[in-house]
Amino acid sequence: MENKAHALAAGIFVIAVAALLAGLAMWLTRDQTDYRVYELSSKESVSGLQPQAAVRYKGVAVGKVTHIGFDHERSGHLLIRIAVDSQAPVQPGYTYAQLGYQGVTGIAHVQLDDEPGPSPIQPTGPSGLPRLPMKSSPLNVLADQGMMILSRADEAAERINRLLGDDQYKLMELVK
Repeated sequence: MENKAHALAAGIFVIAVAALLAGLAMWLTRDQTDYRVYELSSKESVSGLQPQAAVRYKGVAVGKVTHIGFDHERSGHLLIRIAVDSQAPVQPGYTYAQLGYQGVTGIAHVQLDDEPGPSPIQPTGPSGLPRLPMKSSPLNVLADQGMMILSRADEAAERINRLLGDDQYKLMELVK
């Protein structure tokens, strides 16, 4: 009988400790923030962006990405849903979104910023949520213009070679 009593006490202790740990985990991970949900529609790739990625307003963390999927209203567009702290000064018509990247890891986040003047308000999607315009990130702009930059650098190198080539060197020798 004694063995069963000790086993029962040990079982009750383990269950109590597990319940306390579960309660502690729930208490530590609670989120009391009041969020507003916005949608972003982008025709560009969102490589490196994951659900739960940070949303930053002028560099300050104000929310998170809640969903990434396809925009059924616009063919070929991606739909990104973000939850932003209701205290953040996000205003449809002034605020726009861009992808930002952290360091060399390529981890992406959504960067919110304001236009100097009002811009056209995006139509709401079928969900009824307000949409913020999404601009190309500087990295995407650089990638799009990369071939043009390389062709101009190649052209400049050819001109330098012609200027400093063997023919010009022979001409310089004759002048001496």
